[in-house]
Amino acid sequence: MKKKQKKSKGKKTAPKKEYVNFLPLNKMAEAALYFGFTPIKNISINKEDVKNASSLKETWAKNCSGMPWLFSQSFVEERIALLRNYTEQKMISLPQPLMFVHETEIIKERAKHTINLEVVGTEKAVAEALLLKTTVSILKDNGYKNLMVEINTIGDKESINKFSKELANYYKKNLNQLGAHCRQNFKKEPFYVLPCKECDAEGKLREVAPTSIASLSDISRLQFKEVLEFIETMQLQYRINNCLVPDRKYGSGTVFEIKEVLADGKEGEIVAVGFRYDGLAQKVGIKRDIPGAGVKIFLKKKTIVKKISKLPKPIAFYIQLGDEAKHKSLEVIERLRNDNIYVYHMLGRDKFGSQFSLVEKSKVPYVIIMGKKEFLENGAMVRDNSTRNQETISVEKLVEYIKNLKA
Repeated sequence: MKKKQKKSKGKKTAPKKEYVNFLPLNKMAEAALYFGFTPIKNISINKEDVKNASSLKETWAKNCSGMPWLFSQSFVEERIALLRNYTEQKMISLPQPLMFVHETEIIKERAKHTINLEVVGTEKAVAEALLLKTTVSILKDNGYKNLMVEINTIGDKESINKFSKELANYYKKNLNQLGAHCRQNFKKEPFYVLPCKECDAEGKLREVAPTSIASLSDISRLQFKEVLEFIETMQLQYRINNCLVPDRKYGSGTVFEIKEVLADGKEGEIVAVGFRYDGLAQKVGIKRDIPGAGVKIFLKKKTIVKKISKLPKPIAFYIQLGDEAKHKSLEVIERLRNDNIYVYHMLGRDKFGSQFSLVEKSKVPYVIIMGKKEFLENGAMVRDNSTRNQETISVEKLVEYIKNLKA
């Protein structure tokens, strides 16, 4: 016989919220969740990853002043391990691009906590845009106020080869002006010399050195142009730094550093560095190339670290159509995030069908759509999936409208 359930007495309990399950994430990186990054375990680097990294990387006579991380051995090891996991777990079968957030501790700088963001599976400029926007949001959430993005690109393989030849010819003519360690570094890689400030304290050599932007192919030029358009739409402070280059053996395309600007206007410490690594997969024996871009964020370590273990289920799926709407999308998502409104999105995709197919799988009650018409009207269409009713709401009133729907 079935036992009769006892009726509850006293106060009525509030209905339980439904949550999305994911790995616990440090609250310092909470913004990454709202921009679509999925927490993963710390990347495990095996002996084969280290061996592959060593085969790509050469040591230089002396570390280049001004480039403490973009030539770092740990960068290439982590990316190789990530690409190996991506291949072994057959992540190519999942909706692309994939976006990950994971944490690491810096042994040499114990006062720092490191957040890593990765966008894998797309060559589009939206990858850099998502990394930059999310990074700036994380930094601001953690007390960093005045930030400056220094950015450059070395482009695709064709662009890199052209730039490398021009740079090599330039420094050959000026070897007598370089210090001993820079002359040794130059023999291995001209890129190692470009950022060094010790041999060229006044910057006279760097000022007239060939620039990577001048060597860009048409495809790379268009890609970088779109990255800058995203930055301008996000209203981030930025400047192009022609001396900012990654190690070309594993880096490609866009490269950037984010620095804190101090109250007196002087540059503070580097708080984040990132770059593209298209082509790296094939260099370490993976048959299919896997485009990707990543950023490493350096945060001041806190004694008490809070973890997020759950997040309310998204109320909507955000869909964008057209370049203008895509550029505006990061602002819209930021507005929603500021009021703890969580939405799914797939900014790495352009076609309506490929985005909407994920709406049905996610089973969200609403869809927010911004196309060209909505962009021009500074609005977004909100569609009820159960009734098919839809209404266009201005971007300024969107947060309040969604909050009323939730209520």
